[in-house]
Amino acid sequence: MSTFLIRCLVPLPFYLLLLYILMNQSKALSPDGEALLSFRNSIVSSDGVLRQWRPEDPDPCGWKGVTCDLETKRVIYLSLPHHKLSGSISPDIGKLELLKLLALHNNNFYGTIPSELGNCTELQALDISSNSLSGYIPPSLGKLDKLSTFNVSTNFLVGPIPSDGVLTNFSGNSFVGNRGLCGKQINITCKDDSGGAGTKSQPPILDQNQFGKKKYSGRLLISASATVGALLLVALMCFWGCFLYKKFGKNDGRSLAMDVSGGASIVMFHGDLPYSSKDIIKKLETLNEEHIIGSGGFGTVYKLAMDDGNVFALKRIVKMNECFDRFFERELEILGSIKHRYLVNLRGYCNSPTSKLLIYDFLPGGSLDEALHERSEQLDWDARLNIIMGAAKGLAYLHHDCSPRIIHRDIKSSNILLDGNLEARVSDFGLAKLLEDEESHITTIVAGTFGYLAPEYMQSGRATEKTDIYSFGVLMLEVLAGKRPTDASFIEKGLNIVGWLNFLVTENRQREIVDPQCEGVQSESLDALLSVATQCVSPGPEDRPTMHRVVQILESEVMTPCPSDFYDSNSD
Repeated sequence: MSTFLIRCLVPLPFYLLLLYILMNQSKALSPDGEALLSFRNSIVSSDGVLRQWRPEDPDPCGWKGVTCDLETKRVIYLSLPHHKLSGSISPDIGKLELLKLLALHNNNFYGTIPSELGNCTELQALDISSNSLSGYIPPSLGKLDKLSTFNVSTNFLVGPIPSDGVLTNFSGNSFVGNRGLCGKQINITCKDDSGGAGTKSQPPILDQNQFGKKKYSGRLLISASATVGALLLVALMCFWGCFLYKKFGKNDGRSLAMDVSGGASIVMFHGDLPYSSKDIIKKLETLNEEHIIGSGGFGTVYKLAMDDGNVFALKRIVKMNECFDRFFERELEILGSIKHRYLVNLRGYCNSPTSKLLIYDFLPGGSLDEALHERSEQLDWDARLNIIMGAAKGLAYLHHDCSPRIIHRDIKSSNILLDGNLEARVSDFGLAKLLEDEESHITTIVAGTFGYLAPEYMQSGRATEKTDIYSFGVLMLEVLAGKRPTDASFIEKGLNIVGWLNFLVTENRQREIVDPQCEGVQSESLDALLSVATQCVSPGPEDRPTMHRVVQILESEVMTPCPSDFYDSNSD
């Protein structure tokens, strides 16, 4: 009776409002979801993968890249590699107390590694390699006793690797590509502040939030006791973070009108662009974020459609200085002269006050990375063989037949483009060398992508034809398996795709690496292909074949298999 009287005395609208509030409180996002939203808010740009992360969801278990425990609904996996995520890693990631796997490799994260990751005591696999992270490795990570996979390679980390705790269990491969690190794991002795040899048990404490929360200003606050050498290293890291932010951050979404206004000029190679400079510049001024079709290590790519229906791809690369400018133009003239069926054709470029805008043929099939990993349709066996064959011929031309000979330095699936008939074209050849100019502050180790890099390249930073061949072998395995070289399924086993192949070979199960969704697999060509790939990824450069030899084997043993010898992936 009292409840009835209360409902009669309280105005109906207030009662409905109270009911609405209670209902919404019951649907409030979980604490794990709030931590992930904080992580998302620290991201300044991406390929759109985080758009479906909605605050109104009751839990984050349906979000892209997130896996929850079925019973507790707590987040246990966060896997977002290869999504062009740019920004800092939020310290709130440490609130995911039951997190078992964190895979953020092959993105554009900058700033420091948050020490709060040490709170994720259930963490078993941590991969933040191939980013632009700087600063020290937090000692708190050494307390993650369950950690079995750890990778911070190919970043800009400095200082001693923590010598206490679980991090002592990992080899140099977990840390390679960080020129400023020292410690027994990589056999580099650390020096104390007085210049003598020693091991620092506690690195200087930096503000974990000072990197990347605002636009980079090009300055870092460091401890007054830091050495001049450390100051230079940190300044270099900050400069690189600033460069990446400008290159991948919010500025790339704007119109290109400012780039091409005030003194822009068009350089055409061999009459490859049948338009006037005025017509091209007029079209460039209309491009904005709606025309972006991709981005990567060398810049943002736009779709450029001319009035006559011809379509081109426009790659925007930020200019550094006048010395870099002259070097760039000289090398572009060489690249523009290289023509081959299996290479993407560079038609010309726009020399603007703030950037270089490279004009390439547009390939409607997109990248091999997209075809393998992002599209619903499956590539059958013949299509995969033709793609491998085309990429091999393109790379062989660069190594052996063009003048001057070119080492690609960044062979990977996103740099293999496909035409409308799924014919392969090697793209971005020569750009790694262009951007390796001393004035650009880009080191050789950044020229490649982790997972594709040869062991000796990660150690020395010296690119050779044999380092390209190793990367091509990884590419072949990626096409066969339908999985990226650092797929989460490999990371969980503490391996990459090469390690997985080696394991299968020891058990005579190498055929199991093939994508079970691939139709029409022929056993003879598969075995020959695996044999070539195994040779290409040999740990010793001297054991790898030349690209001419790879093409010969592919043509004689892979492209002409016994027509009746089909491989059934479900058979014994």
